[in-house]
Amino acid sequence: MDTDDETSATIRALIDQAYQAMSTPGDGVAEVFGHEQMTVAGSGQGELLYGPEQVISVARMIASHDLTWVPEQVKVWSRGDVAWAQILGYVEVREEGAVAQVPYWTTGVFGREADGWHWLYWGGAEPQENPRV
Repeated sequence: MDTDDETSATIRALIDQAYQAMSTPGDGVAEVFGHEQMTVAGSGQGELLYGPEQVISVARMIASHDLTWVPEQVKVWSRGDVAWAQILGYVEVREEGAVAQVPYWTTGVFGREADGWHWLYWGGAEPQENPRV
């Protein structure tokens, strides 16, 4: 159930905007994650955020940590006014003068309203080489 080129390009632009906002301190995350139904299940235990106030607050904090979020492979599907994307990439983490690329995969869910597409859900995962489950 792929999607049409226009929807795919629009969702990809939202993903690029979100990853750029997460990489840059400032207010960019508010524009991306401001929908009233925005929800996040991050990669950390207990990292569950409901509504734009919580999501934007944590996203601003993450954006201030000098990380670079990179979406490498993006696959988009849609059905009606709902689209979802599998985003495979990494986060560049700077520690002790070195840069490490930490794999990070995101599932994004998007909804289309009269004013266009919006992020509704971010599900993050830091895949492990040897997962326990």
